[in-house]
Amino acid sequence: MEALPTVAVVAAGTALEDLPEDALLVILALLAPPDAAAAACACRRLAAAASSPSLPLALALRLGLPPPRPLLLAPDPSAAARLLRSLHRLRRLLGLWRRFPSSGSGYRSSSLPSSLAAFEWAPRGTLAASLLAPSAHGLAIAKSPFVTLSINESGDTVAAMGDVPVCVNFVGNNHIVVEATAASWEDEDDDLERGSPPEEMYMHFANRRSPGAGRKRSKQGRRRGHVMEAEHFVRIADAEPTETRPLQGLWKGICENRTLEFYLVTYDDIGGITCRRVSDTRGHSGFTPIFWTTNTTFLEQPFSEKELDQYSGREHIQGVDSDHAGTENKAVSQILCINSSYNVVDHHLSAALDDMRNVEGRIWLYEDGTFGFGFSGSNSIIDLKHVSSDGCIIDALN
Repeated sequence: MEALPTVAVVAAGTALEDLPEDALLVILALLAPPDAAAAACACRRLAAAASSPSLPLALALRLGLPPPRPLLLAPDPSAAARLLRSLHRLRRLLGLWRRFPSSGSGYRSSSLPSSLAAFEWAPRGTLAASLLAPSAHGLAIAKSPFVTLSINESGDTVAAMGDVPVCVNFVGNNHIVVEATAASWEDEDDDLERGSPPEEMYMHFANRRSPGAGRKRSKQGRRRGHVMEAEHFVRIADAEPTETRPLQGLWKGICENRTLEFYLVTYDDIGGITCRRVSDTRGHSGFTPIFWTTNTTFLEQPFSEKELDQYSGREHIQGVDSDHAGTENKAVSQILCINSSYNVVDHHLSAALDDMRNVEGRIWLYEDGTFGFGFSGSNSIIDLKHVSSDGCIIDALN
């Protein structure tokens, strides 16, 4: 019984700078470059570890990537710093991004009508971005190659769309722009990367779109006989559900018109839940919600006969571009009350509604972690499935 205080005293007396270099490298590899630089100011040992050529190798191993080229492991602090920065940039891009609707008439990077992009690790330590779109085959997702990013022998990040060099710029932490360019993307947005106010972001884009600002990029885009239009993407935060937020994330499901759609469910700061269709083209901030609720208290089992009848009397929409539907019900663990917006109500409603903007509905949370939803006046259920699991896209067709 007396040993526990002794262990606590020993642990408390262990200073960070007393750890072996390998441990310090692992710790620093988890930090963003500005944070690692701040830690390096604490003591000489941390400063030495932060400037060690082995730090990029520690980060690469942490990311599950193959070791960098031997050339980059030479004792060259500047090359190691560039490599470390490039690895952190690639890591920041990992995940799912929502594409802003196009506002111009220039060349699109892909003919695929996609509103999503997924950045995933690819062979040989590269990062591959794919555009995602609903396919015509059940719940499958069509993937189209978009941008490939890699690290060259000097430690800098390079990006290409096919054989055309492109520039992938960060604007804040959750907004990127992809456009054709002959210039390096390093250093361009350093002042914006750590979260800039909106007015600074807008001024940044205004300057870049001013006369003469993009001549070099436009010339590069015309090499193939067209002008590539800049692509804007915003990060989809919390793309997968958690135990405390079971409805959160990016989902896919077949809607009333028998087409596959992507749905984004978010929790707000006051506990409310909102679901929106990702393909909505009315802008990046004003697309209309499918359903919402401010009361997130689930109905628990045992359910009333009225609730059971409301669920069991509905059909699950299962067919794409067909009238096929299923009546086989899933095991429901919880039920949540919701409201719908006026333009997503089933147009086959049996009776007219006085207020189409406030239609009551239900969410049925299934025991397998997925869920379905439906509204009053309709006899259908839209069942939603996961788009990704542990960062990997499910049911993808390349």
